[in-house]
Amino acid sequence: MNTQTTDHLLPDAWSWWVSADGERYTTECATREEAVRIAQEEYEGAYIVEAIKPGNIKLSDYFRASDFVEDADERAYDDHADPDGGDAVFMMKPEDVAGLEASVRSAIDHWQERHGLVFTGFQFSASRNEEYVPAPERA
Repeated sequence: MNTQTTDHLLPDAWSWWVSADGERYTTECATREEAVRIAQEEYEGAYIVEAIKPGNIKLSDYFRASDFVEDADERAYDDHADPDGGDAVFMMKPEDVAGLEASVRSAIDHWQERHGLVFTGFQFSASRNEEYVPAPERA
């Protein structure tokens, strides 16, 4: 599970990130100055970008009742279906499936909130001000 806390940043707020290759940004910084320092001192030259990660990805957005019902029907078929064929075990109207999906998604949202789970993922939702910061010249 990829959970992350960022005490110094608000969800959906811009922050600075550092990357060795300009594709995978892994070091989060509160300020541009911090990102430049890390790019120069720790990476000896790196890319920086100002970006936003989503504040909290809702797990419930990825629940599909139609997929759940299909899987449940396949699993229950051997135990409860007509051996000569016929209808699925869990026959439902589309509005029943939609109601199930709404109810389960609501329960998942409450569960995620109750447990304080924050899922941010890896990708940015927006970025700007990308640049390469070279290593400082040595005298």
